Amino acid sequence: MTFSPIRCAAVLGTLALAAALPARADIAVTATTEPATYARGRTNTYLLDLHLISDAFSGADALYFSLPDGVTLSAVRKRNTFSFCSDIYPTVMGMGSSEGGWYQLGYPALDGCGSLSASPAPGELQIVLIDVDVPAEYSGDLPLVVNVLGDGIGDAPNEASLTLTLADAGTPVVWGFDEVAAPALPGGWSSDADGAGLAWTTQATAADRGPNAAYVPAPAASGEAVLTSPSVPVPAGGAELQFRQRYATESGRDGGVLEIAIDDGDFVDVLAAGGQFTAGGYGAALEADPACSGDAANPLAGRAAWSGTQAAYGTTTLVLPAAAAGHRARWRWRLGTDCAGKPAAPNGWWIDSVRLTSAPPTVSTPARLAVSTGADVQRIEPFEIGNAGSGQLNWSITVGDGDCSTPASPGWLHLDAGDGVLAGGERGEVALTFDAGGLAVGEYAALLCVSSNDAAQPLRQVPVRLTVEADACPAADRLFANGFDDASDGRCGHALRIYDDRDGFLAHVASQDEQTFTGLRTGYVNGPLRFGAAPFAYSVTAAPHTDLGDLYLFAGSGVLSTVSPGEDSELAITFDTPVTAVGGNFWGQMFQDPTSIEANLQMPTTIVLTLDDGTRETFVANGQQDFRGFVTSQPITGLRVRAPEPVDDGRYVWGVFDNLVVGDAR
Repeated sequence: MTFSPIRCAAVLGTLALAAALPARADIAVTATTEPATYARGRTNTYLLDLHLISDAFSGADALYFSLPDGVTLSAVRKRNTFSFCSDIYPTVMGMGSSEGGWYQLGYPALDGCGSLSASPAPGELQIVLIDVDVPAEYSGDLPLVVNVLGDGIGDAPNEASLTLTLADAGTPVVWGFDEVAAPALPGGWSSDADGAGLAWTTQATAADRGPNAAYVPAPAASGEAVLTSPSVPVPAGGAELQFRQRYATESGRDGGVLEIAIDDGDFVDVLAAGGQFTAGGYGAALEADPACSGDAANPLAGRAAWSGTQAAYGTTTLVLPAAAAGHRARWRWRLGTDCAGKPAAPNGWWIDSVRLTSAPPTVSTPARLAVSTGADVQRIEPFEIGNAGSGQLNWSITVGDGDCSTPASPGWLHLDAGDGVLAGGERGEVALTFDAGGLAVGEYAALLCVSSNDAAQPLRQVPVRLTVEADACPAADRLFANGFDDASDGRCGHALRIYDDRDGFLAHVASQDEQTFTGLRTGYVNGPLRFGAAPFAYSVTAAPHTDLGDLYLFAGSGVLSTVSPGEDSELAITFDTPVTAVGGNFWGQMFQDPTSIEANLQMPTTIVLTLDDGTRETFVANGQQDFRGFVTSQPITGLRVRAPEPVDDGRYVWGVFDNLVVGDAR
């Protein structure tokens, strides 16, 4: 048997028990991991490359992982593994806690069967994946302990372990205030008030992105209201703090400031500490009202601040003081008011989408855009472009024909702007005008060529398709078919965006339900299976049906699969009520062939996703990080998942999915 191992970061450790132990009590493990870093405030997926070593054991009866308190496992998955016995179905335990993994039923096993092979020494290569949730406030190295248990056919159980040390990647820490139910603040955040100042809460009626924003009203009396963040580590190379804000205060008299505390030091204004605003900085100086003196004065009088009214959310970007690099920091937003006046309600200060990041500029756009409209209709459709990193993203868009080396000027496609600048975490839109005037019924294609200073993808080619339909557009007056007087709600047609990155997709999804499918029992099941909650509930069925069932569940793996693969094998998702956004991870998987690990690979697989309206997305998935998401202006009632083509050796693989997000388009 031959196997080409995947590239991994580095061998981080091997620990074997002493040779003095009895001959039948020997087991050891080696491991590498990719990546070798973690990102705070998000779920991290690790691919572990394991070798179990034993001359006496058939295999490991338990493989489990230990993490520091507060860091949790959310899923464990076998990717390319080999079981010494074909009928071993280990139980998954500990998901949502800091220790968990696979435990063989009836451990210790007296028949010598193991869940993972360690025979012959040095053992089959075992590739497993685990999802680790790291809180935003975690800092320092993260130890991941790999534990292996074997039993030796009735001998005393034997254990080996090693520790993989994961380094802080310095990736964005993001607070969206969306993980709690309003009016609660997220963990680690706090609010203080003095005088007439009121407590900060979360509010679900005026958020910028997601359901919640942090909010405090502005009273017509002297006081201050303070919102304080958790203490988090700042990357050694420095970082930017970005957030979205809007405010309505008495101009020049009431307003807000931002302060920073480094390590356990005092809070000082971010500018006084050495920070620099690169976007959305202070725009006013707070003056003392002669009618409000002493205890009636604004405690922030005389300071530069945000004051007056900013009715729409805008991005503020701050380069942190050099003194903060490599240290821990907290921030606080202080709203100060005096004894006189306030704007009409709703007034106060709203904060949303707070990000600490050192990532370079990263461009984010839809992967594809399809627009349908009636003949002789002009339709305006926004094209979103975002900066998923930090720093300044400089971008420009041109139109290409066939590829971006060949410029095109199709008469049916017009851009309202060709270039722009985005701060980290900021998103913008370019208006695309689709003009079907004089076009015959049929399909028309072009490319949007997005150039930017994103070093990883300086040129992103986005296919655009216009479908001119024969049916008349239901507008009372064709002159206003792109809005105003239009019986089709101002759209006169529909649009579909397809995303290949999760963050870009989620930025355009409002209310949602996400299922990771962990905690499912193992085995064959007759569908349909029910998931989600109203209004995003759905059922999953599979074809073909066998006597065993039509679905197979892999406990703890977060994977739904058909019983058998093949050209006609498919998973079908049916929504109780129509939705306008759905996305997830889709890939091809081999499952548990007891003869060789080579039969259990995640191989490059053609995946076909089909919406109920016939829209089809076909792509080659290389593993379970491959993402596709659909955002549409017309309802989606179903989605089918297939892997209809054999892989290179002629075998069919199972088309599977995980981490499904269902919701409404923003």
